[in-house]
Amino acid sequence: MRTMKGVTLLILTVTLVALTGCGVSKDKYESILNEKIALEEKVSVLTKARDALKNEYDLLLKEKMDLATKVEIVTNEKNALKSEYDKLLDEKIAVKAAYDKLQADTKRSRR
Repeated sequence: MRTMKGVTLLILTVTLVALTGCGVSKDKYESILNEKIALEEKVSVLTKARDALKNEYDLLLKEKMDLATKVEIVTNEKNALKSEYDKLLDEKIAVKAAYDKLQADTKRSRR
């Protein structure tokens, strides 16, 4: 008898749950499901946009590094040319001084 009451109670409970459902209306469930799908699509679009921006950032960073290397090379070449120019200028001044001295010696010799 006791098991019969337990079985009856179980059958009533299952019937009650089946009749009432899970407690959420079908419209509300579908509305939330559609919202979830829309949000997943937005996340997908934003993820793709983020990945595209990351790729663009990486390209810009590589370009920046390449330009920095070129600037360093050009600066080194400029410094080397400046050093060479300074050397040539010093030699020119020395040659001019020697030329002026020879000119002065030649003028004294003629007198």
